[in-house]
Amino acid sequence: MSWTVVARKDFRDARLSKALWAITAAFVLLSAGMAVLYATVPELSQDIGELSTLGYLTLLLAVTTLFVSVAAIVIGAGAIAGERDRGSSKLLLGFPHSRADVVLGKLIGRTAVLGVAILAGLAVTLGVILALLPSFSPVDYAIFAAVTLLFALVYVGIMIAVSATTGNGGRAMAFGVGVFVLLEFLGDLLAPAVMFVVNGFSFGGLAAVPGWYAFLNVVTPSAAYQNALGWFLGDGTAAALTLGGMLDGAVPFYLTGWASIAVLALWLVVPLVLGYRKFAAADL
Repeated sequence: MSWTVVARKDFRDARLSKALWAITAAFVLLSAGMAVLYATVPELSQDIGELSTLGYLTLLLAVTTLFVSVAAIVIGAGAIAGERDRGSSKLLLGFPHSRADVVLGKLIGRTAVLGVAILAGLAVTLGVILALLPSFSPVDYAIFAAVTLLFALVYVGIMIAVSATTGNGGRAMAFGVGVFVLLEFLGDLLAPAVMFVVNGFSFGGLAAVPGWYAFLNVVTPSAAYQNALGWFLGDGTAAALTLGGMLDGAVPFYLTGWASIAVLALWLVVPLVLGYRKFAAADL
């Protein structure tokens, strides 16, 4: 398959560059360092009683969310735009590769680069956990790794889509940062803004919030990732807890971990389709 050739070349080029090693070293230091701090600084422990794998992963979650988001910008934003800027995309498409092969190959290749960093960090951290924590849950650890790899795929896909919309590497990086700010910061204002309008331009008189408000709080990629992990690693009430107990009634299906996985799937597919259509129509 032609896209596999693009993916292998992309990963091989990254392996020979400093980017893969720098990203891997950064996550190894973050993940293992957080494990050491969690085991040795009582104030960081989220547990009542002894330390646990779940307590450490809860602490690591926010750090991992930010790391994956930023690393995806570095890895993916220039994937296609950079080659168009340098003129090498014409050479690449001179081989029997379609533009769809390029988009898919870049997605898999760049995700593999970030995936190696994540798995290396978690592998090193596993040794720290076994040495310092009194217990270890392989199931929790595996769930965290699997959902994090999915989140990495989604965020790299968003950046590949951004990269496919322009032929300038610098502009693609700026767009990537803009998308990150929009999703991670302005996205938090979506639910309150809609609630403010729906409630008659006021926040007064809200004894409980409707389910749609909770859903708007977990529609961004990072929020969906965190909600999914909270659901699968917790007791199935993650979405309700994010609202400080204000959610009225039982947690509906659209706030479950599986629903958040579906949201992540949409964030993977829709931007890539839009980015590919723009790339397919571009004059190289």
